[in-house]
Amino acid sequence: MHIDGKVVPINKAQATPSPLARLPVVLMQVRDKAAQQLQQGLQELFDNADDTLFEMADKARSNVDHHIFFEAMRDLRLKRKNFERVFMEQLFAAFANLGPSGPGEPHLVPVVSYEAAPGTSSDALEKAVALEAMLGRVRHRDGLALGQLTARLGTVLGKPLDERDNPLGPALLCEFFLRAGRSLGVEIRVKLIMLKLFEKYVLSDADQLFGEANQLLVATGVLPELKAVPSRRPGGRAAREQQQEGSLPSIDPPLDENGQEAFAALQKLLAAVRGSVAPTLEACAEPQPIATRDLLRLLSHLQQYVPEPEAEDDFDLRNQLGQLLTRVSVKSGKSRVVEDADEDVINLIALLFDFILNDRTVPDAFKGLIARLQIPMLKVAVLDKSFLSRSNHPARRLLNEIAAAAMGWSPHADY
Repeated sequence: MHIDGKVVPINKAQATPSPLARLPVVLMQVRDKAAQQLQQGLQELFDNADDTLFEMADKARSNVDHHIFFEAMRDLRLKRKNFERVFMEQLFAAFANLGPSGPGEPHLVPVVSYEAAPGTSSDALEKAVALEAMLGRVRHRDGLALGQLTARLGTVLGKPLDERDNPLGPALLCEFFLRAGRSLGVEIRVKLIMLKLFEKYVLSDADQLFGEANQLLVATGVLPELKAVPSRRPGGRAAREQQQEGSLPSIDPPLDENGQEAFAALQKLLAAVRGSVAPTLEACAEPQPIATRDLLRLLSHLQQYVPEPEAEDDFDLRNQLGQLLTRVSVKSGKSRVVEDADEDVINLIALLFDFILNDRTVPDAFKGLIARLQIPMLKVAVLDKSFLSRSNHPARRLLNEIAAAAMGWSPHADY
């Protein structure tokens, strides 16, 4: 009897009910709560992977390494959504395998030995050693909470459960990550970087993952007699979020919040190039510096005359500003100049943009667009000297993101 491929016989459908339908409600609650936290960790991982790979490319000592890291950046951007989807599918499948439909999958991450089997490639050995070290750190740090969670899951299921079959254990979480990353066309160095980021942004929060799962199970009466594990030292996502909000000391010097000390050190180096922004007039009187607010007005005026990106025109900001100062001096009858501190900022920003626009890895199609940011960034730096010393300054981060996006762009990319 021919059966259409789209028609499922009733007896077959009844013979293979969904494992999820047989999972206890509390396990589905544990799964959903964990999925939410892991999703946040993956998002944080990918948000920071771009910056990490950009820094690696910037520090690369050869064009080959430079290309490898930028190709990895592009690959991650293109495949990020699929990566996260596969990871979550693996997590849900592991919970489904806990059901009473039969034995679950075998251990997906075996215990790794430093004595590799004959024929094992050096890349595979390096990855295996890194994995085993990661698993060891999680077990050493959060082994007690993990053991309690495994025992409680086994009690709910009515059968002993091995730690390596625990869907929230570090072994399976690493395996989910590796399976999700199979589509990435990156070399071993990039894979090891991604594993390190996975440890930093996902596994570092294992105590919270295990703790919340244990609380849900205890609330339903599952092994409440097990002594609760005390919270370990502050760390993980909560600490990172507090640090971003400024409640914890940042990586910037705490005594130089406005960047004045760092700027003062730079001024000593810039003293030799002062005078590049000056009116083209005979010095007939003592020059009078213009106030910072007047400088900002001049910059806003110049901003209206920046050529379009496609225009074949070299716009020299310092030269244009010098010409504008000449006009102001003629009108006022006084020689007006820029204060030393403001001129040093102008020279620093000019050097920064010269470096970006002379970088061969920045496509020519983007150089005109990036150049238009020079005056806005200069206005920010004039008002806030911490722009020059704080790597996490919002304007600095915006410029870095734009430059990284341009350097990772390819005219033949299929986005």
